Amino acid sequence: MSERHDPSACRRILREGRESGLSRELFDLAQDLQDGIYRAEALCGLCASGDMREDDRAEWVPIIVESMLEEERAWRLAESIAIIAKSVGNWPGGRARKALMNDLVGMTGGLPAGEARVDALKAIANRVSEQKLPELFHLAVENHGMEAKAARPIMKAIVATGNREMISEIIPLLTEATPDLAVKFLDNLHRLTLQANLPLEPSALQLALPFLGSAEFETVRTMCSHATRSEDVRMLAETLAGADEKSVRFVVTLAGRADRAGDEEFARELLENAAQYVESLDAQTAMRIKKNLAKGFERLGDSERAEGLAPVQTPTILTTQPASGDVERRGHTMALVGTYDGAIATPHLRALARASGIAWGFGLDIALIDWPTEDLEGLCQRTQTESGTAGVNHLPSLLASGRIQLLSVEDALSGAIGHPIATTHQPKGGSVDLTTYDGEICMFIGLGRQGLPQKLLDNCPDQFELTGIGASLETAVAMGAIAQRLTNL
Repeated sequence: MSERHDPSACRRILREGRESGLSRELFDLAQDLQDGIYRAEALCGLCASGDMREDDRAEWVPIIVESMLEEERAWRLAESIAIIAKSVGNWPGGRARKALMNDLVGMTGGLPAGEARVDALKAIANRVSEQKLPELFHLAVENHGMEAKAARPIMKAIVATGNREMISEIIPLLTEATPDLAVKFLDNLHRLTLQANLPLEPSALQLALPFLGSAEFETVRTMCSHATRSEDVRMLAETLAGADEKSVRFVVTLAGRADRAGDEEFARELLENAAQYVESLDAQTAMRIKKNLAKGFERLGDSERAEGLAPVQTPTILTTQPASGDVERRGHTMALVGTYDGAIATPHLRALARASGIAWGFGLDIALIDWPTEDLEGLCQRTQTESGTAGVNHLPSLLASGRIQLLSVEDALSGAIGHPIATTHQPKGGSVDLTTYDGEICMFIGLGRQGLPQKLLDNCPDQFELTGIGASLETAVAMGAIAQRLTNL
């Protein structure tokens, strides 16, 4: 084997080890690799062989660690920690495996605060022993500036153990944080314990209530949009009640959650409370909120009340097609975020045309987020006229049945059209599992090469990666694949 390119040589060493078994030559070739990261990967992979004695495997541990530590770049060392953690998972249980995992924890703690430590913590959270999880959680909380993202995978691993005593041990770290961070921590813990059917007393949401008044608006709004139980909606509504703009917006979000939780009577009560105070706000703000109030009443079947708040313009686009009568409407929404500069142009029209065919075929709705127009009907007419994409033929049916709308990113993040989830090939804190969500989902998709705006990603903690390997996809391909995923939920 004369391969001088380290990545290729590493793969060949591991492949030959699997096919032909261990040999002194393979270990020598692995040690000859110049790049310490690939040297560690090759040696760790060879040590997974069942033909190796435990004592011999233990002797290679410090060599693997020393090879990794040759890398000075934090991001690349974090990548190596992830690769080695996965590889050592194939080792037989024993002192060598335990020693190397402990070294990986130590290396993770040595990474500077930031994205690299988040990546490393995510990689090892489900691979360390249960006893190591509290130590990892401390490392996450100390990851200043990215504490919530770093803590999420560790918290998930802790809840997965079902160990209430361990959960009790970390709760003081959550409640002693700044109010905004405490709400983020406790919101995540509450959702995880509900999903795991692991009730706490008091619940994490109850512990968060005293911090809501001092937390950032988007943090509190996110907690509201995550509420899935009527009792949680009621607790949040009581705590956040008020006549100011923030309180009214919280109430509108909670009304939607109450409706999805099956508490229609309370949803109507919340909408009426919000309607009572909305007139005291400035005209532009009141108009935006009234639109959401109208949608809320519409969902409750009260079209008359909705019309009184925000009259709905009936589209004049004529179509001979049925309004998606032969396709089951799923209730999920593809939210296409406008990232192109300037006025409506060909990229917008092409994206809408393709989305309309996908939405019609898979029973989804479309939300156009922060598009540079207020004339939805005119936009659809222009798309029909100027786009030759086949899916555009379904655009009139979707418009006529109210399955396309223009929204601001703020309104979409409020949960008004479903639980907000951002699509990205680099999800912060790990990709969410779509099957764990009940009710409707609003899936944000960025148009163009730049993907979703960073501000939106920062305010949408639930993020989804489609491919499983972080591959970046062309928008139309991503829309089709995401539609299939949503349809299968």
